[in-house]
Amino acid sequence: MTGPLSAPAGVASLFAGAYLLGGVPVGWLVGRAAGVDLRRVGTGKIGTSNLYRTVGLGPAAVVGPLQFAQGLAPVLTADLLRSPSWVAAGAGLAAVIGNGWPFYFRYNGGRGVATATGAIALWSWVGLVCLLALLAVGGGMRRSGLGVLMGYLSLPVVLAASRDPRAYPITAVGVLLCLLLRRFEGYRLWPPGRRDPGDDWKRRLVDDWRPGPQQEQGLNS
Repeated sequence: MTGPLSAPAGVASLFAGAYLLGGVPVGWLVGRAAGVDLRRVGTGKIGTSNLYRTVGLGPAAVVGPLQFAQGLAPVLTADLLRSPSWVAAGAGLAAVIGNGWPFYFRYNGGRGVATATGAIALWSWVGLVCLLALLAVGGGMRRSGLGVLMGYLSLPVVLAASRDPRAYPITAVGVLLCLLLRRFEGYRLWPPGRRDPGDDWKRRLVDDWRPGPQQEQGLNS
């Protein structure tokens, strides 16, 4: 490997930059500009979905592409610097981790879906097409959480079956794990009585459901 990322320090810098960029809370910033703190309304998440439901389509239409770019930019940087596939894969994963666990918000961020999709856009066009198709299926069923689950469960298989570098399907498994962990953020295993009666693990896994801030406050009171 030659060029700016020929040394471990260069790779580490790219990964750190990807994490920091992915963690920029663009949804929360746009929400605050509209006079709403996304952490206190709806699902309490700072991403596009909660912004759309609580503020409106216009702000969400701005944030969605920005979060997509948060995943795309680090991978694009790696590609422009002619880095090997594992560096581009790692940069995308670092952006997803940053989006889900940003130090800006005490490691409690967004779902990471738009950021992950941005990274995958430059990993493999075949993977991107299959992913978007399944996301569209979920949207058509009005079960976007299920569409995301189907898409990202299928992605490692699609990438492994294609002629894309092996680093991409392996890293896609890491992305899937990140998205699943975000679905279970704040889930109480024990004691069951401290959990919202509707907060079922199956509901979280399949539909990405979670209690809103008001429900969580009631449980903690």
